[in-house]
Amino acid sequence: MILYYLTIAVQIFCFYHIYKNRNEYYWYAIIFFLPAIGSLIYLFMKVFNSQDAQMIGEEITSTIQPAKRIKDLIEKVKFSDTFANRLALADAYFDKQEYQNAVENYQIILDGAHKNDVYVQEQLVIANYHLGHFDKVIELAKSLRANSEFRASKIIFFLGLSYKALGKLNNAEKHLRALDVRYSNYQERLVLAQFLVDRGKQEEAKELVEELLTEFNYMSNPNKKTYKTTIAEVKKLSDSIRLNN
Repeated sequence: MILYYLTIAVQIFCFYHIYKNRNEYYWYAIIFFLPAIGSLIYLFMKVFNSQDAQMIGEEITSTIQPAKRIKDLIEKVKFSDTFANRLALADAYFDKQEYQNAVENYQIILDGAHKNDVYVQEQLVIANYHLGHFDKVIELAKSLRANSEFRASKIIFFLGLSYKALGKLNNAEKHLRALDVRYSNYQERLVLAQFLVDRGKQEEAKELVEELLTEFNYMSNPNKKTYKTTIAEVKKLSDSIRLNN
């Protein structure tokens, strides 16, 4: 009961603080619908003066107002076009699924001093894949072969998917198989297993699925939670293969 009245009191204080300081109106909704958590977040962000609180505030603001975050990042790039600022802007576009804008900014980075940055290369490849620019994905991947870190798994995976989308199935299988490494790449190997089924290679698909199921048995509980969806999809594919044999 005491906790209940304390929560109400903190809510009233937060509402007063919002009104007095003319803070954003969405705080009323957050505190009203999430009394305890919302009030605590508001206190740390708007009342207590700390760098951590400011960081939390920026994250929540970017979630509620993604357009504002992008606008702020554009201004940062205009003021100082550094690698960090340009990358943050590109990633913000990527997260908002504005892939064309993301591509333009990733490409600017790669045209500069960071042309061998693997993360940026991966993001550029993935963004082009989502845009349906499959030929571009292949072109980008080929230009990266000289890079000693070319075998970054995401690049190879989306390269394989792009070959598949273009109907170049032998090339697709070659690249997807390159990611068939035990105790890793679970989602990618699931895609490979389904690809093998689609190509009529039932026995190979069955062997891969059984291998995955065995590996899942040795997973830690946190990993099982992380790969929960993938595990369920592998089991579903296993049942489908069994029924069709």
